Amino acid sequence: MRLIKRKKLIQALEFITHFAVLSAFLAHLLVPKIVKAQGNQIGLEYGYIEATSAEVSQNEVAEPKTLPESSPRRSTVRIKAVITAYSSTRSQTDSSPFIAASGKRVHDGMIAANWLPFGAKLKIPSLYGDKIFVVEDRMNPRYGYGRMDIWMDAPIKEVRRFGVRRVEVEVFYE
Repeated sequence: MRLIKRKKLIQALEFITHFAVLSAFLAHLLVPKIVKAQGNQIGLEYGYIEATSAEVSQNEVAEPKTLPESSPRRSTVRIKAVITAYSSTRSQTDSSPFIAASGKRVHDGMIAANWLPFGAKLKIPSLYGDKIFVVEDRMNPRYGYGRMDIWMDAPIKEVRRFGVRRVEVEVFYE
């Protein structure tokens, strides 16, 4: 009797172990990775950084390498988004209303979005034509995918008049 219980216990532990390993493997495959690379690491990897004086022989002159010219950027993503507006008032921001989450001072063309990386550029053709907005601020954490907030240098009444708009947005990733 004890032998049967022991075998069942061993089988149960093996099953749990196999299940845990399989779950970890699937999570590794399915969950996207977030990678933060330093600019000079990328440049060194692809050879775009100038050689240092130690790497250059006496007869050679280090010529700066540049990135190849690219064609005009096209949007990488078009989505339907909910757009609102905010201004630099304490009721709509934190205790430093003129400093964005990126550390930059607020400016025309700045937009807040929790789901896009800082520096992502976007257009809102139906509202602003070809004007380019740059993601440099964040919103309250309760707002997720598809929600954006345009910074306006305007009185609170005008900002509220902007309201909530559902429009198509073109997103350009660098």
